[in-house]
Amino acid sequence: MGKLAIISDLHVDINKFTLHDLLEIGTYIKDAGATRLHIAGDITNHFSREGNEIIQTLNSILPTTFNFGNHDMLDTNNIENNKTPGFLNFTPLNLNSDTVLLPFNGWYDYGFARGETDEQPPDKIVADYKNKYWIDKFIKRSESDPVISQKQAMHLISLLDDFQKQSKRVIIATHFVPRQEFIMYPAPFDRKAVTWRALGGVLGSKKIGDVISNYSETATDVVFGHIHARDGVKNINNINWHCRPIGYRYEWSFTKKWLSSHGEPQNFHFAKHPEEQAAFVQDMHRNWDEVLDNAFTMFDY
Repeated sequence: MGKLAIISDLHVDINKFTLHDLLEIGTYIKDAGATRLHIAGDITNHFSREGNEIIQTLNSILPTTFNFGNHDMLDTNNIENNKTPGFLNFTPLNLNSDTVLLPFNGWYDYGFARGETDEQPPDKIVADYKNKYWIDKFIKRSESDPVISQKQAMHLISLLDDFQKQSKRVIIATHFVPRQEFIMYPAPFDRKAVTWRALGGVLGSKKIGDVISNYSETATDVVFGHIHARDGVKNINNINWHCRPIGYRYEWSFTKKWLSSHGEPQNFHFAKHPEEQAAFVQDMHRNWDEVLDNAFTMFDY
């Protein structure tokens, strides 16, 4: 018997996590009972330079695997078949004779985009917004976003067919959102809100979520991130869908409470105030239970 912990959206560079911080995070998760760790994407914007050291550091605490999120893809050309040890993309990991971890990067197909009402806008509009506003415009892909997602969906069907025939329990880890129930759309009261409604199309893949929903007899759980909302778990179509990303430091409830207790505004810029930043980091080290509250998902196997 063991326990698998899955986290996502570590964002080591943006959160300014040091290797010592990573050791403490890994130790906290191990002390919570985990015997192995999987990261469902968005480890760092500089994966080709920092990724291997990050994974090795966590691996020194407990066995660690990972798949990519969009931020990890920014500076690597080898997105689908990366050679970094621990990378799993459509590579099943047998946890025991009955249970399989199936990680894959995921992508998006514009199916979650919405216009000023609830209609889905044309793909060209979503693609234009993405290429104007979204960081993913810097990721080099050889095919269109819907085509990439369609190919992933077909690959997923093939694997889940086999696992269902073998009566396996499958835990899926992916980065992008597979269910619309987790996406919040702003009311279309101005141009910015209308843009954000269309950009729902780059948050995940409706097709991939629909595929998984057809395999509720074998796929018991799906863990993802990308949206930085610790929504916990929703049971939909007899499958547990878990969203518990770590997210950016300024989004943490711990940070908001810390700023409030120190009389600072919520838009406080730590980089401009090194003494306050040092005090915050010191308190962060003392309070990983608050920082990581509802930020990882555990499974017995």
